[in-house]
Amino acid sequence: VSRVANLALVSCACGAAAAAYGRTKHSHPCVRSVCDAAEKGLRTLTAAAASGAQPLLTRLEPQISTANELACKGLDKLEEKLPILQQPPERVTPPGGTRAGLRGRARSGDELVPA
Repeated sequence: VSRVANLALVSCACGAAAAAYGRTKHSHPCVRSVCDAAEKGLRTLTAAAASGAQPLLTRLEPQISTANELACKGLDKLEEKLPILQQPPERVTPPGGTRAGLRGRARSGDELVPA
């Protein structure tokens, strides 16, 4: 999970989503109180799930380790075939933003991936 989260495009998308959530949350007092309550409930559920799942995770550690190794190998191959995944977002998105660039490229028939 950490390898995927550290990909520049994924990290940027998560940052943008967090910023949008923050702006939305602070847009109105009612929205803020609903978000605060949801966050508190989620923290409580996460803590309970983590402590309850620990015995199962311990038993499944060999299978989890194998799945992690396979996932890492798959990600290695994906990164080989799609080097754009390693590019910083500003190199991937066209000037004027993604939507404007994609519309323009779709109309002109250019490729979506920069050379």
